[in-house]
Amino acid sequence: MNTPLNAIQRLYFPVVVENDIKKKIEARKMRANATVSNIDKYQRELISNAVKSANFIVNEFPWAMRSEHAKPISKGSMVLDHFTLMQDEQLKKLAQRVVNRNIVLVGDVERETNESESDVSDDVYVNAIIEAYIRARKNLSEFHIKAPGHSQKKHTLAQLESYLMKMLCDDWMRKQFLSLRRYYIEYTQVALSRVGDGKHQSTYVSEVSYNNWVSSQREALEFIKQNCLVNVETGETYDLEEVVKRTTANPANRYIEMIVRARGFEELAEEKGYVGIFVTWTLPSKYHKNSKVWDGSSYKKGANRLMKLWGQSRALLAKNNIDYYGFRVSEPHKDGTPHAHYFLFCNEYEQMDLINILESAAVAECREELMNDITPRFKIKFADPSIGGFTSYIAKYLAKNITGKFLPETEAELNAFKARAWASTHRIRQFQSFGGAAIGLWRAIRKAKREDAEFDVECLAMYDDADKHRWAGFCQSVKNAELLHEKNISRYGEVTKRVLGVIWDDVFISSTKGRFLMMKKSEAATWIKDNVSQSLVSKSLVSIFGRNGVSPWSTENNCNPRGGAAHADHVLNI
Repeated sequence: MNTPLNAIQRLYFPVVVENDIKKKIEARKMRANATVSNIDKYQRELISNAVKSANFIVNEFPWAMRSEHAKPISKGSMVLDHFTLMQDEQLKKLAQRVVNRNIVLVGDVERETNESESDVSDDVYVNAIIEAYIRARKNLSEFHIKAPGHSQKKHTLAQLESYLMKMLCDDWMRKQFLSLRRYYIEYTQVALSRVGDGKHQSTYVSEVSYNNWVSSQREALEFIKQNCLVNVETGETYDLEEVVKRTTANPANRYIEMIVRARGFEELAEEKGYVGIFVTWTLPSKYHKNSKVWDGSSYKKGANRLMKLWGQSRALLAKNNIDYYGFRVSEPHKDGTPHAHYFLFCNEYEQMDLINILESAAVAECREELMNDITPRFKIKFADPSIGGFTSYIAKYLAKNITGKFLPETEAELNAFKARAWASTHRIRQFQSFGGAAIGLWRAIRKAKREDAEFDVECLAMYDDADKHRWAGFCQSVKNAELLHEKNISRYGEVTKRVLGVIWDDVFISSTKGRFLMMKKSEAATWIKDNVSQSLVSKSLVSIFGRNGVSPWSTENNCNPRGGAAHADHVLNI
């Protein structure tokens, strides 16, 4: 029995498609009843299906195309193809070469500017930065890498300078290519029908991407076990593994926190006389791989589409002054296509207005495929306290996407891991709350000391609400509180913010225990011996950071911060 596998190579399929065909044929040949005729028939079927898969893959990744005349993306010694992308050392070299090319491009702009302008004014500098960014962005696009800020039309000068610093950094560039690799692997697996609930398929995410995610989780855990946190003022050390277990990085803690907030929202709704609705929002058929009309859309594109429609709906809800709050949960269908569940509370007399706005956004695209039944795209279920509360309903969706605990399914925990791997692979945000208090304030005040809040009765009530897990009360008592941040500058010139505590009526409540450095456990003792004795430990947080130049700001607020933009830089159109 001798199937001409070398003939498949002459079809010039993308490497991943060719390898998939060969693997399947070899597996078929191992069957007890395999014959030359049925293997040849099977091979023809594979090739017919592979043509469709190859077209989708080449449309998404043009550099994956292979033919007698096709060449990989190449500029000088820089080549992007399947083999370069899948090999760590080659990928690292490619990233360095792309950065070197950007350095040359930026240098060209500088030289051209100096030759044409005798006096480099502010306007000349700004124009040079814009031109350098445009050239570097174009260079990245030729290698299927998106430049920072690529989707924005307006930028500040500080942002453009930061973008350029990233595009001139080997580490940043390598991370972008690694991200491209993850995207390439999963997209090709989806195109090859490796994701689904059928035979030889993996639910939610491909087996390859899931195994890669598990490996990265193990590496992260090993890193955590080897490191500790050191208080730079006192020399106290904390095991990083124990610290992580106490935060929402621990899935069990994240689940509990969201259940507490869900229950709080339900209590708040009962108090305000609001009604609850559950919405399931699904994408049109063209976004689903298991549909005959799939157009090759990636799952990230589908998730972005859902978020765009939700953003437009929120704008209309705000315009119509419709008050609502609740949760959004993004999760995959069996074939990995994203869909969303919304758990919302609103005034009963505004309920239909809210539903109509969401429904209009959900069914507008490809409306003809729905005919008279919109339920495949948009489903509504009204909360009925007599048969189960809001919290019990949402608990299932939280559990199946975080821990898998408390569910009757035998593979619930594995599926929860796969849901997290799916979100990580496609960079999809799984959970979002809206309409309640900022979760950053909740976490910060829970880290504070009770005696620091005793100066004011209302402030103490807020503290007790947070400390005793009363989310409904906290949403009402937190009104006068704002987060206080320390501003720093990152290696790329970006402003970063570290939470110091909470401001209540101009009184600072600290939520930190000092400054910490993360280091290997094996190096901690030596570092403490050499550095801690020289620390200035007499200054308090307030005297170190003060309040001048530090404005309250919340990372959890999805809307624009009060007081305008964080930078006063002139906005530039590109």
